[in-house]
Amino acid sequence: MFRFRFLFICAALQVFMLQAAFFHASAQEATSPDTAQTKPLRIGWRVLPVPGYAPETSFSLVVGGLHYFGQPDGDSTSRLNQIFGGLQYTLRNQFVVSILPELYFNRENIRLFGQFEVSRYPDFFYGIGNKLPETNREAFTIFRAAAIGSLWFSVNGKGIRNGINAGVRFDFDYQNVIERKDGGLLDKSGVDSIQGRNGGLLAGLGLAINYDTRDVAVAARMGEYADFRLLPYLRILGSNFEAWRTTLDVHKYWTFNTPTPEDNGFAHTLAMQFYSDITWGNMPFFRMAMLGQNISGIALGRGYFGGRFRDNMIAHAQAEYRFPIYWRFGGVVFAGAGNTASSLATFDFSTIKPSIGAGLRFALVPEERINLRIDVGYGFATQTLFPYVSFTEAF
Repeated sequence: MFRFRFLFICAALQVFMLQAAFFHASAQEATSPDTAQTKPLRIGWRVLPVPGYAPETSFSLVVGGLHYFGQPDGDSTSRLNQIFGGLQYTLRNQFVVSILPELYFNRENIRLFGQFEVSRYPDFFYGIGNKLPETNREAFTIFRAAAIGSLWFSVNGKGIRNGINAGVRFDFDYQNVIERKDGGLLDKSGVDSIQGRNGGLLAGLGLAINYDTRDVAVAARMGEYADFRLLPYLRILGSNFEAWRTTLDVHKYWTFNTPTPEDNGFAHTLAMQFYSDITWGNMPFFRMAMLGQNISGIALGRGYFGGRFRDNMIAHAQAEYRFPIYWRFGGVVFAGAGNTASSLATFDFSTIKPSIGAGLRFALVPEERINLRIDVGYGFATQTLFPYVSFTEAF
């Protein structure tokens, strides 16, 4: 049920990206009090509809508004502050209201990102484990109210995007199962009941460390990214479930040529990712590790329905080769493999879930590497083929 978070994050990025194409036309003039010189004041609003497609939602439409504004010093190279608010509706009657602030302070040495959501989200549950038949599929509906985010501090004082950062992660997520199948897996009580079948509050506060040297976060060609988080969910914070979560997300990018103007921002690039999400304790089913698009907006196994396999942990690796085709068109081929398990000791390589696929890119704003992404992924374990339409790279 967390695909909607992925779509909303994409929507926020999409609106932000698309406004960049019109930025210079809308820049206003302002006077810097320190230099008494005229500098462009990077401030404005954008309201745009943003379409998308994923197997978990079918076609979706986000109508969102973005308020963006630059740093007080008028530095044109600094990242924009942005506050996004939007409404999302999908053809599967999923409805989400979301607000996502992303703010920078102290010359980009402090970053605050938050996600605040209220939603009603019909979804499907297959059970817990990595050997689940398709016949397990049952419908259920979640009501959700969540406040999730991070406060980051640059360790070396050179800015959030120039090395090691450390911070605090907060995660307050209330979910209530308001509809479920009579006699289904989520309807069972007693010793066979699914943890969290009646919903509840998951409340956690933890630590996070990352390292980021990517040249452009939304479509990197060079650099590295590593993110580690350790988060306890405790009753002292109001949580109905006591559990722990640790995640590790590592990216590496190599580019083999210097793009020409004719390439319109595309280059021959190899991108690789390793991702693990390990939980222990009484983690409710709606926040377990899962194959497919997860709560962090990471596409783990394009070709698998999100949540088709879920358990206490997941480990997944994928690689993607990106290349120019002609004019504003580029292409990708990708492959990945991963699995869920109840613990590290029970991780089973014999039931690994491989996937492959290919995609097309269209450069909307080449200088900002803003591309329309159309992918088709195939999951071997379930023999499923799914399309994806978005405006950000999968990783």
